[in-house]
Amino acid sequence: MKIVTADEMRHIDRITIEKRDIPGLTLMERAGAAVAEVVQDYFEPTRVAVVTGKGNNAGDGFVVARLLHEKGIPVQVVLLANPDELTGDARETYQLLPDSVSRQRVQDVQALKEQIQDTDCLVDAILGTGVKGLVTGFLAEAITAINEAGKRVVSVDIPSGMQADEAWIGGVCIKADHTVTMGLPKISMVIHPGVGYTGRVTVASLGFPSDLLHSKEIHSNLVTADFVKRCLPPRPANSNKKTFGYLLIVAGSLGMTGAAVLAARAAARSGAGLIYVAIPEKLNAILESHLIDEITVPLSSSTGLFLDTKSLDRILEFQERVDAITLGPGIGQEPGTQNLVRELVARLAKPLVIDADGLNALAGHLDLLNKRKHPTILTPHPGEMARLQNTTAAEVQGQRLHTARSFASQRNVHLILKGARSVIADPSGELYVNPTGNSGLAKGGSGDVLTGLLVGLLAQGVNPLESAICATYIHGFAGDLAARAIGERAMIPSDMISHIASAFRALQGF
Repeated sequence: MKIVTADEMRHIDRITIEKRDIPGLTLMERAGAAVAEVVQDYFEPTRVAVVTGKGNNAGDGFVVARLLHEKGIPVQVVLLANPDELTGDARETYQLLPDSVSRQRVQDVQALKEQIQDTDCLVDAILGTGVKGLVTGFLAEAITAINEAGKRVVSVDIPSGMQADEAWIGGVCIKADHTVTMGLPKISMVIHPGVGYTGRVTVASLGFPSDLLHSKEIHSNLVTADFVKRCLPPRPANSNKKTFGYLLIVAGSLGMTGAAVLAARAAARSGAGLIYVAIPEKLNAILESHLIDEITVPLSSSTGLFLDTKSLDRILEFQERVDAITLGPGIGQEPGTQNLVRELVARLAKPLVIDADGLNALAGHLDLLNKRKHPTILTPHPGEMARLQNTTAAEVQGQRLHTARSFASQRNVHLILKGARSVIADPSGELYVNPTGNSGLAKGGSGDVLTGLLVGLLAQGVNPLESAICATYIHGFAGDLAARAIGERAMIPSDMISHIASAFRALQGF
């Protein structure tokens, strides 16, 4: 599903009205009807207050008030602006309100509180997607009062106070129980911190032309279960293990064998045909005691405990056996290991996933990525992303979408910027926001599970972008299922692996 900035949605509005002959008033009537339906169906209120500003958002609110009134639901309109300031379609919908609909202009917070105190549902039609900067003054006080009133709130299009674009970093904002957004979700609604203010989201298409809602000119997307299901490879009955791909995981070092185990187990759950795990030779006994569904490949090195360039030739030879390779889980940051990583990035001729300390080895050597001739997927968390770009994690977090998109384009890679609402970007500039996952994933080893899933799908022939999208979604989905079973606090990465099968099975039902 496409997600849009305020400017992109305004463009859709303008084309719809000016070139597709759907009047703005018609769109406003449909928007109000969609909100009124949600108010009735989800909240069954006994008395509603529609709180309005002075823009088109207010116009939608006036339609809501009229339609609820026609349904016999007591409703009152609370205006935070002078009705004389209304213009265009908003003014017309205000004038269509029956005289029997109560309306009250308020100019201070105490008056607002008095108007809403006897209601059990509020409709937030104060501000729309045109908000720039932080809301201040009386409107900020009004939003705070609504949040503190303890009422159920339905926001029209976007919670008032929230900017539609990624640049929104917080401020005074309505905390809605339900948001009815028009046409398409706005970017800030599906990433943090905005996702915490929207409540349940209903997308009302309003009859916008389908080609506009699916335009290739919109380059940001929200991942859906249906999309993931369509991308998963088939499982033909007349298959063998080669049908589903062979892969190699280069991982592990002294003290970090667990990363190799988690990645390998997740890869096995991905549906891949055969998993090889290349590890330092002196750690082979440890790995073999844990990996019974995979094949270990002990590699010689200077210490036998950390891989280094003495392992290089064996790995380069072994790549002929496999369809995809991942490099980095638990591999460590020994100088010899980092030299090995850089040699492998330069010389491996297979689709490659780079994670963890594999990423750290690339800091200052990003030109190696541009020189690769085969697909490359990076999976950094914000700290690793910051090291790659010589910046801070806070700066990365402040512009997650922009950071992922620009890096993927500049370095000709696919990138998964991990975190709450992970972001997937490809070299063309297309970007996807993943909606699955929870705080239980914020634990060491979770990324190794993602890496295993990812390389497993890649080995099965799923293209790099779809592998990244599907792995991220299923990883989070398995975490959500694990959280339902045992809670977010107590879950550990191996719990996610045990729920991968359930995640795949659930997807089959979509």
